[in-house]
Amino acid sequence: MAGITPLVALLTRDPVLDIEVPGYVDRDGPCPRFVPLARTFYLRRRNDFVRCDVPPYEDYLTFSSVDRPERPATLEEDEEFATTSYAQLFLDEDRPDFTVTRIRSVLREGEHPSDTVVRCVEFEFENALALFADPGHFFGIRLQGRGAYDRWLAFAQAPDRPFGPLREVVWTPEA
Repeated sequence: MAGITPLVALLTRDPVLDIEVPGYVDRDGPCPRFVPLARTFYLRRRNDFVRCDVPPYEDYLTFSSVDRPERPATLEEDEEFATTSYAQLFLDEDRPDFTVTRIRSVLREGEHPSDTVVRCVEFEFENALALFADPGHFFGIRLQGRGAYDRWLAFAQAPDRPFGPLREVVWTPEA
């Protein structure tokens, strides 16, 4: 489980309240619209956020704890930074918070342990709700629900092994 130990440490401290995606408000049309930026998403907790990113020109995820969502450097100075909630898409129960009850991830091993990266991840909340994050999508991180992880894994383990050698790691709280 070494490759996801920092992620587990981040996500087992506090429950998740929301899933937020950063973007900007486009006011050029007849009515303002939110335009998401798909290279980052945040898991909001009571006192902070877990930031999930895909580095530029890469296909793996990084995770960090931040105080609040951060304005992307790619935004123009005159663009209005905003976030939107994706909770209704993935956390569809009427609850104030959601405990992470399982993390499934696929790791790509590096030459050294510090080179190992998280190729994709699925967070399970309350033993029922799922959020899958695939950073290999052309436009950024693709967020999907239940079943997406298994489809991704079946594709990745095909005979031609499109992503090279991978290792699956599953974390669940100790009983």
